[in-house]
Order: sequence, then structure tokens, then C-alpha cells
Amino acid sequence: MTSDAASTSASDASDKLTEGARRLVDAALAKQRDAGSERLGVRHWLAALVARHGAMAEAMVQGIRVADLRPYLDKALRHGETGPALEEQAVLERALRHAGARGRAVASEQDLAVVVLAAAGYATVENGAVPRETPVGPGAATPTTRTSTPEPSDAPLSWQPRAVRATPTLERFGRDLTRQASEGALWPIIGRETETELVMETLCRRTKRNPALVGPAGVGKTAIVEGLAQRIVAGQVPRPLRGARVIALQPSTLVAGAGRVGELEERMKALLAEAAQDGIILFVDEIHSVVGAGGIPGSGDVASLLKPSLARGEIACIAATTDDEYRRYIEADTALERRFQPIRIQEPDVEETRAILTAIRDDLARARGVEVDDGLLRWLVDFASQYLPNRHFPDKAVDLLEQCVAYAIAHEQPRVERADAELLVQRMVGMPPMVEERLTGLRRELERRAIVDAASAARLVERLAVTSRGLDVRLERPNAVVLLIGEAARQGVALAEAIAAALFGAAERVVPIDFGRMTQPHDVAMLLGSPPGYVGYSDALPIHRLAQMPWSVLLGSDVDRCAPEVRTVLAAALGAGYLTDGAGRRVYLSDTVVVLTSAGEEAAQRPIGFGTTGQGADAAERAARDLAERALGRELVGQCDLVCSSVGAIGEGSRGWLREQLLERLAVRFREEGVELRWDESLVDWLATRRSEGLDARGWERLLDERLTPEILRQLPSREETAAPAVAVVRVTDEGIVVEPAPA
Repeated sequence: MTSDAASTSASDASDKLTEGARRLVDAALAKQRDAGSERLGVRHWLAALVARHGAMAEAMVQGIRVADLRPYLDKALRHGETGPALEEQAVLERALRHAGARGRAVASEQDLAVVVLAAAGYATVENGAVPRETPVGPGAATPTTRTSTPEPSDAPLSWQPRAVRATPTLERFGRDLTRQASEGALWPIIGRETETELVMETLCRRTKRNPALVGPAGVGKTAIVEGLAQRIVAGQVPRPLRGARVIALQPSTLVAGAGRVGELEERMKALLAEAAQDGIILFVDEIHSVVGAGGIPGSGDVASLLKPSLARGEIACIAATTDDEYRRYIEADTALERRFQPIRIQEPDVEETRAILTAIRDDLARARGVEVDDGLLRWLVDFASQYLPNRHFPDKAVDLLEQCVAYAIAHEQPRVERADAELLVQRMVGMPPMVEERLTGLRRELERRAIVDAASAARLVERLAVTSRGLDVRLERPNAVVLLIGEAARQGVALAEAIAAALFGAAERVVPIDFGRMTQPHDVAMLLGSPPGYVGYSDALPIHRLAQMPWSVLLGSDVDRCAPEVRTVLAAALGAGYLTDGAGRRVYLSDTVVVLTSAGEEAAQRPIGFGTTGQGADAAERAARDLAERALGRELVGQCDLVCSSVGAIGEGSRGWLREQLLERLAVRFREEGVELRWDESLVDWLATRRSEGLDARGWERLLDERLTPEILRQLPSREETAAPAVAVVRVTDEGIVVEPAPA
């Protein structure tokens, strides 16, 4: 066949491939180009397969380890070792024949994988064999020659439960993970080899064979147990675990409906009798919930019913819980704690998370028909790492991926577009979209209300323009830390509400903390909460609102009045980017804007602003910081991005805000009552003088309701006395507020 004919034939065969299969072919050709090889070889195909579908390869071939195979192939290709020739046309034809044998008209990436693995010297599990010759890559760890027929004791080809007695109670209240694994209902597990090995080793012990997976929520503790179930089904476990069943239990399910006295005990007795037979492994997720479930802790609850069987070693039990719950519930019960062997589960790194997401992406593409490219996967992982610090990999990245796929399904899109994904995940985490427009609105609002001087307002917006896009050097710090001292301190609430409304979409996204109440060293508990065992340990704190609403403004008032120890804690939190509450949980500040106020006498001695330019502005800034350091200490002031001590001058923009936002709203109310009000400039001047009082939005409303509106009502003649004037003018004179008919 000529090269042109072969090319045409390959093109025709390519039309009968799924999208995922075509991408696998393109990846193999890219490997050939990158290696500079003259011919397409087996190792090009195998390298593309493990890069895109490593989890599938591990599931199809017993003993293969992608983590070992990938660097082996990369090194071989760098040295020009491509393996036997394997042209594109041959692969496509074999894949189509394999698909036809399965009753499919088009070949998928799975059909291609069968052909590539067979050409590489491997045989897939579905064919009932293991590598039949020297593979082109390491089989388990290093490349070795294997016999064509495996020994049954070493590599069972199919999973058969070895537990012989019926288990109706376990099947009623539990979920058989090994059965789900044998049916292909569990997602492929990437990595976690070390943790899985530790679990298997612990289960092989004669005593205390109960591993407890302890780690933060979302790091994949349950996935490790599901991975163990898949290994058991594949026969990739030690001899004592072969044929075992892993059954997941929820304590709440055991307790549900057990209303009759003694019914819970009967259930537990039957369940433990079934679990005591050889070949049963229990998995209790959220193991801390057994304490107190169904009875008084230590007497009649699920934990007290489990302890005897655990102590005698009659059952094998895998537990999972978080660090906090393990310390609070399990370690507190020493009789229960010493029955388990803790295994610490750490958060996977970025590269491991990307591999996990790739496997899930491929599975979702097969199941839901939605494509997600590699570039978008990398962006999702990076976004989750930067903007979801209070959650853990891989859970937070998986959540973003699944939400994007669900969005595409709901809008009947064949693939997830980058623009849609950006808007979607920003909405999920509460991140403000359209940052440029919001910053423009904030600049306009600060100028109109003259909350701070013009130079300080400009510097604040410039700082937020950098940090809100994640372009600052230290991403973990707050987006901005503003310290208002002296005259500007009165504008703390107004500034916080303006930032929250313009940047985060609602003036209510302000979390106020009154530091003026924390005058003693032990008052730090008012900020962070009490440690376990002390009064107020479980009380809700203002900082907990930050965990629920990370994109918000933290307003700390009167920091000059709090104890120095409290200011030290605050300064450390601003530097590190998080507060640690009394329970040891971190509350991150990286997405917040922090506004601090200090109205002490020393800070108010001389107002210093940023109204000048050049060297004068620099000198004014240094003077303001020196003044703040004398009142608050260098450690805290050093964490502030902006120190402001003066308010802005009233200009036409500020006067316009007073007319439009305050007086016009009041005029509308009177217009509905049949009175047309006009506002004299003297009234605007009078309101402008009140701005120095640092009124927030509610303060301005109260000023109008208590001072202006009553005077207008008192001076308007009643309709019984005379016809009310169609138009009235409101002005301010030496005698006060005056309402008089408008000249004709």
C-alpha cells in the first residue's frame, strides 16, 4: 500500500472513532513529534495512553503501575528507544475489529487501549491473562519477563467472596464496596499507594487490625477504602485479604427506626455475628458518630456495643474521621481509641490532584458525553488552590469540575468552555465577577462620598486592582488592610459598607468586630474563642462568619483600645493570612478586605493626609505611619497597606451624592403626598458639615428622619387651614431649617 493510500485509509478509520479515541491518537502522534522519531512505535502509544488514561490502564492490566511506567517511558523515548513499530493504520484497524466484536460501530479509547497494551506485551484483565512476554515498560515496578500463565495463588483472575455464611443484616444496613467494584460502579483511584499499603498491612495484623484514617475533610479517606475494594476485586492484595468483602456502614442508619427498647442491641448483635466470619471487613465512615449514637455515651450507644468485638479481635474494621473529631470523640474514649491504629491521610499535592481530575474527566466524558480539555483542568486546580484555602484537595477541585460538567449538560453543550467555567466557579465561591467594573464603581463611590482623601482612595483602588486578580506577591494575605486613624476613623463603617457594596455586591457583607471590648489579655478568647473544655468553647464567633462568607470586609473598630496581646494576635493573623480559633480551625483572611479604625487621642493629634504629590506625599505617608506606630505598635502598622488620617474634601461629586442618594429619596416620599420639595444649596451645605461625624448609611437616614423631616412637617400648613403650596423650598438659615413657598 502506498503512503497516500495508507493515509487515506487511516483518515477513513479515524472517522469511526469517538472524540476521546481521536485525542488518544493525536497524543501518540504528538509523542512521536516531540521525541523526533522517524517512525511511530509502541512506546509512543503507551506513553500517550498512560498520560491520558492511566487509571484505565491500571484497571485493565493486573500489576501495572502508571507512577512507575510513566518515567520509564519518558526516559526510553528521550534515548530514542521507541519499541517495535506500530503504525496508526494498524492500531485503528485492530481497534475497530475489537469494537465490532463488542457490537459497536465506532471504536473508543478503551478499544485503542486494548490494542496498545497487547502490542506492548500486556494482556488485559478482560482477556483473562497477564503480560505474556517481556513488556516494553515495567509491569509492577521494573521490566521483568513473566510466564504466560500466572499461578492461581498469586493472581486470581476473578473475585469470589470467601465469606460463606449469609449476611442479611450487613446487606440491609451496609453497602458492599467490593461488589460495586466488581460491577465497575466505583471511580478509578489515582495514587495513594502508600496509604493503601498501610491499610492492607494493618488489616493483616493478628491484633489491633483496625486502621483509622484520620485527616481533613475532602482529602480522599473514603476513596482510599474504595481503592482497596478495587484492589481486592483485582486480586492485587496480600493473601489474607483475597476474597474479602468490604462493607460500608453508617451509624445513623443503624439507629434509624430502632424505637423499641433493645432493638438497637439486637441489630448490633446480628451485625457483629455476621461480620465476625472470615472474609468480612467493615468500613465505618465518620467513626466519631458512633459515640452517643442510640444511647448515652459509654452506655448503650453504638460505640459501647462495638468495643467488645474490637477488643477481642473478632472483627476487622476500617474507620475514617477528621482530625478534630478524632481528638474530640475517639481520643477522649481511651477504651475505643486504643482499638484503632491511626493512619494520617495528607492532602495530595497539585500534580496528584491533576492526575485524579484527569481520570475523573475521562470517566465523566464516557458517562455524560461532555469534554473538558487539559488546559481547563489545570486552571481549575490552580483556581481551587488559590481561592478555596479553607477546603482540601482533591475534593474542592472535583467539586469545581463536576459543577462545570453539570453546567454544560444543563445547557446542552458538548464541552466546557473556559469563559463559562470562569463565571461559574466565581459564582460558586462568591468571588466578585467583572472586577474592573466593580473597581470603577468603588472609585466613583469613594470620590462622591469623600469618605477618605482622594490620594488614599486612589491607592486603595490600585491595591485592590492587583490583589482581586490574584497578582500580588503573597496571595495568602488579605486583599487590602486599611488603617483609619484620627479624623478618618469615624469613616470606618462608611468605608467598609462602600467596599462591600461596590466590590462584593452587598453592603451587608461586613463582619464587624469591636476590639475596644478586648481590654484584658485573656479577652483574646472574645476574638478566637475558648479552648476545648472551657466555657464558651462551642459559641459562634464573628470570625466564623468569615469562613461562611470569605469574600467580605472585616471591620475592626477601636484597635487602639484593646490589650497589646490582642493586637499581637491580630498582627500575626494579618501577616499569615488566617486566624486560628480555639478549636484549632483556621479562618482564612486571604479573600477579605480588612478595615481597622483607631480614634485614640494620640492618633487624633494632627491629621495627615495624602493630598500632595511627589516627595510631599511620601513624607506625609511616613508621618502618618509614625503617628500610628506610636499608638498601635510597629508590628500591627507594618501589616497595613494603607494608613489614612484625613477625610476627603467636599466637592461637587460629594454634593451630588447628598442630593441624589439622600434628598431625592426624601422628595419622592413627599411627592407621593402631594407636596413638591426643592432643596436650597444652604441645606446641602448644612448636610456637608455633618459628614465629619463619620455617618454610615443608616446614620444619614437617621439624621434625615430625626432632624429634617420633622421640621418640614411642622412648618407645612395643614390642608384644613389653607391649600398646601404646590411647591416648597427647604433652606437653612441662622434660625434653623426653614420651609417656605417657592416663588411663583
